[in-house]
Parts: sequence; C-alpha cells; structure tokens
Amino acid sequence: MAVQPQEIKLGTRRVTFPSEYLQQLEDSNHCLNDVNALHQEMQTKGYLYLRGFHDREEVLQARLEVLKYLKSTSDDILSSKQPLEMGVLKQGCGVGCVPFMEGKNVISHADPVRKVLEGPRPFEFFKNYFGGREVRTFDFKWLRAVHTEGFTGAHVDNVYMSRGSKELLTMWTPLGDITADMGVLAMCEGSHRLPSFAKFQEKYGNLDVEAVGLKGTGWFTCDPYEITDKFGGQWKTTNFQAGDVMIFTMRTLHMSTVNLTNLARISCDTRWQPLADVADPRYIGDFQTPGTKFGLYSTDESKTTSDNTMEHYRIKWGF
Repeated sequence: MAVQPQEIKLGTRRVTFPSEYLQQLEDSNHCLNDVNALHQEMQTKGYLYLRGFHDREEVLQARLEVLKYLKSTSDDILSSKQPLEMGVLKQGCGVGCVPFMEGKNVISHADPVRKVLEGPRPFEFFKNYFGGREVRTFDFKWLRAVHTEGFTGAHVDNVYMSRGSKELLTMWTPLGDITADMGVLAMCEGSHRLPSFAKFQEKYGNLDVEAVGLKGTGWFTCDPYEITDKFGGQWKTTNFQAGDVMIFTMRTLHMSTVNLTNLARISCDTRWQPLADVADPRYIGDFQTPGTKFGLYSTDESKTTSDNTMEHYRIKWGF
C-alpha cells in the first residue's frame, strides 16, 4: 500500500515523508529462510526491517502492561478522558513527565513484556543468524515511553556499548502501531560501511562515552541534513505495525522522528550476541539503581564547547 506524503520532523528538521530525502524502508522478509541472504542484507544496508516478526496480540498485551504501569505511577501522565489502551498523554506531559523505565525492573521484566522481548522468536532468529550458536540478550532493557516533542538524535550504538562482543546487534521493537509522526526509527543506510563515513566511524564511532566522561546525550547531531551533507548515506523510515522490528549493527547511524502527537510512543531496544562471546558487563545482572544516563534522559550539550562535550570532540576531530 502506497504511503501518503506527510509533513513530519526528523530531529531538528521538518521533512516530507516519503520523499527523496527521507525514503520508505524496504523490508527484508524475503530473506528470512536464507541466513546468507540475511547477512548480505545486513552488510549492504546496515539493518534488517522485518514485518510481523513478533505476534501482534502479544505485543499489544505488552503495550497495555506498560500503560497500566504508567497509570499506576502517577495521575499526571495519561489522560483519564480516553481509553487506557490509546495511551493518550495528559496535556503538558513533556520532559520529565514519563518515568525512566530502562534497566532490569518491575516493568521491563513484567511477564507480558518479557514474553515479547525474550520470547522464542528472537532466540530462534538470532541463533540461526549466528550460525547455530547459542545466544544471549542483555538483562538491561531500553524500555521507553516517549513524550510529545521527544526524539533521539543521530548516533551509533557502539559509543554506548563497545566493551563486549563485536557481533552485538540491536533489536528495536515498537510496542504498538507507530506512525512516522509519533517518533519512529530512521536509518542512515550504508553509514556502517561507506568510505565517506570512514573518519566518522574512526573518531565518533570508536568513542566510549562513559569512559571519557562525556557530558550530554552522546548523539553526534540532531540535524539529519548535517549527516548527509558531510558524509552521504540515505535516510529511510516507515510506519511501523505492532509486531515489526528493526535489527541493526553497532555501527549503523540512526535517529528518530519527533513525536508530534499526544500519544505515548512505547518501544524497547534489546541487544543480542553469541552466548560464548564476552558481554559488556555494564548491562548484565541487576540494575536497582540506574547507571549513567545518556540519550533521551540527559541534558543536551551539543552546542557547548567545554571539555568532554560532543561539540568539544567534534571540533577536535575536525567536524
């Protein structure tokens, strides 16, 4: 079905989707029965977009569980005038309104949520993808409900979790139907391998933001035009349905569209690797107290040139 063009916001830029600048993602479902084809897709694009990967009803049950949790934590998050399952935010629920849910906690590991995130489907898929080797997923789950005007800037995951397996992959699971105006992932296709990104990957992609004590989000930029102007690549996204997933490498540059709606955009990132490989110790075990926060939950220091900010490093690297 053709996607009707709409005006959305990608980081700091208003764009039309789909358009030449922000194209429609092509799914990789045709490769599901051929592991070599899956690897080729990943090598070429830097990601796999798989439609209907999870059971839709199980995903919707996980979404409802998260909404029940949000309602239980505060009366100031969700509107009582709309059905709970719609996830309508109260007017004025913005930065700081929605609780931090990342880690290993009562909601990230609630049975309906865990049934999706650690169910038999992902374990079977990744075991097949990694050549029949047993696999593991981090105990830490990046569960989020993104508020109105919330978004994630352009980054690669390697800057946050580079102390373990070199085969580590991210799986992004939207918990519900999420359209492009609600805050979906946008992938910069080819950013993990194109020669034009070589310096970017060498400098920014190899940064361990926690080791250097980086101040701020860890995002390289909030402006997608800066990426394509400096390095190339192609931004792509889609309207996601409950059950869809994005799987991508630690070196694939990505960001999100802005949530322009009054709906809570609920999703979770999980990480997967071969069981025999070393795992980044920061994300294995129990997390009663959240560790260092980057990304959505930290202060934007992108325009600050003091030591250990992203702008400081960008100047140092010649960007």
